[in-house]
Amino acid sequence: MELNIKVKTVDVNQQLRGHIERKFGDLIRHLPAITNVNVELSSQATRSQSDRMVAQVTLNVDGSLLRAEQRVANSVEAINLVAGVLDRRIERYKSRTYRSERAKQVAPLVDQQAEDDSLIPDSGGTEVVGGGKLVKVKIFDMNPMTVDEAAFQMQLLGHRFFMLLNTESNEYSLLYQRDDGDLGMIQPESN
Repeated sequence: MELNIKVKTVDVNQQLRGHIERKFGDLIRHLPAITNVNVELSSQATRSQSDRMVAQVTLNVDGSLLRAEQRVANSVEAINLVAGVLDRRIERYKSRTYRSERAKQVAPLVDQQAEDDSLIPDSGGTEVVGGGKLVKVKIFDMNPMTVDEAAFQMQLLGHRFFMLLNTESNEYSLLYQRDDGDLGMIQPESN
């Protein structure tokens, strides 16, 4: 398992680095298929002192991504809380795929690898889009999947939307979570 620690506006001493390594080193006991752990720790200027420290962690589990983010007052508490969220997401992942008969018979649920933000080349500037600036670009491989698989992957990532290459229509679609908790899908019009 590869552990990458990325910090922004935070000083990470050896004690904090050791704490991060212990917390996320333990995750491999729960799910040996974890190949990569990306930890991003940053401090953001907010009105509230209680949510200045942001910890984001993304796990790569044989191509499936599990993600969690927590905002609290200090870095140790942020790491502890985000590890707890990931423990619950790992259990959900294992109950759905890792232990299922389907997982034993076929390849992993999704062979999708999002590139680490640090690996995306900086364009040198930002582009103004609709009154705002384009501040982040994510590039990833898109493998065909069903709507159910996309909904599960979206849940594991903790996102409210997910773009997929639909196996049924062989077209790109956007799956999103509606305010009422149900799912919606945006698809291109077929010719």
